[in-house]
Amino acid sequence: MGNGALTVSVLTFGMLIQPLLGKGLRAGDPLIPLPAAWECDLATEALRWSPGVYDLFGVPRNEPLSRDDVVGMYTPESQALLARVRNKAVAEGASFTIDVTIRRRDGALRKMRLTADVQFENGRPVRLYGTKQDVTDE
Repeated sequence: MGNGALTVSVLTFGMLIQPLLGKGLRAGDPLIPLPAAWECDLATEALRWSPGVYDLFGVPRNEPLSRDDVVGMYTPESQALLARVRNKAVAEGASFTIDVTIRRRDGALRKMRLTADVQFENGRPVRLYGTKQDVTDE
């Protein structure tokens, strides 16, 4: 992206769930894990998560977050992959999607799909934002 434009898509829960209803989903059935939103201020490394990201990582909602602590929850292989694609995205203004493995606070390993894009202001990268989704059962 890198052109400074920010595209915002607004989806209601009904819009997300409607296609599933035609496939036999009933009230009370377990739902397919939906993506949760996150962002990272590049100047301060401050993180903001939607409630679903806290749940995915097994972290109490609204707990103060340290990027170093969060990255420490990724497996070593996933940490290396994240560092590589994140640095490239920030340098080139590119978006990315990767599958990584995290170890939740309760010790459970989860596979997670991470998407990210870079927001620019005055030609400089200022923020990463995207989604995280549990894909362990895929």
